[in-house]
Formats: sequence, C-alpha cells, structure tokens
Amino acid sequence: MATCVQLEYGELKATAQSIQDCTGFVMLEPTEYQQFILGSSVFDPSEISIVEAQSLFISGFSLVIICYLASWAYGTIINWFDSSNDNHH
Repeated sequence: MATCVQLEYGELKATAQSIQDCTGFVMLEPTEYQQFILGSSVFDPSEISIVEAQSLFISGFSLVIICYLASWAYGTIINWFDSSNDNHH
C-alpha cells in the first residue's frame, strides 16, 4: 500500500496525509511500483525512437488517406451505375 512519508533528520517517517495531499514522498511496495512502471512505460515518449515515432505517424496518416481514396473510388463506381445520373429519358 502506498504511504506518504517525509524526510526527517535523514530518516523517512510515515505521515497521516493521504496520497492525494502528500507534500513529502510517496513510498510504494514493489508490486505497486512494477504496476506503475508497466502503466507509465506505455506512454513514455523516451521509450520510442524518432524513427519509430515517424513510422507511427506515417502509418496513421496513410491509413486515413487510403480509406478516403478507397471510399471515393467506390462512390465513383456506384454513381457510374446509378440510373438517376443517366441523361436518357
């Protein structure tokens, strides 16, 4: 369980403060620390190289463009067969 502690005369002393109101340090158990590291490493920008970040951006951007072009092509083909666009009476 996480505990709020303060440094007093070179020693860590537990306080009665809640974790949200802690003005000192928060001491974690090893399992809590492992969960924190696992959860925060997913969003840590220092874990992603510049090349990987560029690849992720290009992949996401390309996906949008490809979906747009595919839907435009399908729309064009569907409208080509649509009888309401015919000039024949």
